[in-house]
Amino acid sequence: MLYFRRLRESDLKLVLDWRVKPDVAQHMLTEVAYDMRRQRAWFDRINISLNDEYWIIESERTPVGVLNLSEIDRANRHATWGLYIGETMNSPVGGMIPIYFYNYVFGRKDLNLHKLHGKVLANNASMLKIHETCGYRQVGIHKDHVLRDGRYMDVYIVELMRDTWLAHGKRFGQHTAEFEASDRA
Repeated sequence: MLYFRRLRESDLKLVLDWRVKPDVAQHMLTEVAYDMRRQRAWFDRINISLNDEYWIIESERTPVGVLNLSEIDRANRHATWGLYIGETMNSPVGGMIPIYFYNYVFGRKDLNLHKLHGKVLANNASMLKIHETCGYRQVGIHKDHVLRDGRYMDVYIVELMRDTWLAHGKRFGQHTAEFEASDRA
């Protein structure tokens, strides 16, 4: 069973530990240093933001990763999102996290999102496959956009329209999970 609870200050060390793990960091668009002062500053910024929401993903009530909705543009009804798994999960539902998220976020009346969009490093084949399965379309490629270990990597630009998810994702409609609401909402 998956549960999505709001990111708390007490999670910061664990989140930073996950974020710098080589198997996580290799798929991220940005690199971060292990610096708790910067981690707290990041948290202070997102914690008051009305355009960013972060959750800790829990599997069987054990923290396993981070999920976020960012750059929320309420006027144009779109946002970006991301996730990473920092712990090995005891259940095979990890690949279902996006599906639970899409059902949640596209069902939220307070957001009324028309579209989710994002960027995926070319080396993240599993996320590209998940996006394809869920109905995303590729809208562009930033060639040689990120430099890692002395070599450039492409970044794929993808988007998922709400109507596409509602039509394509019907088979996943029963996959819902509890998301802890923001205390700012």
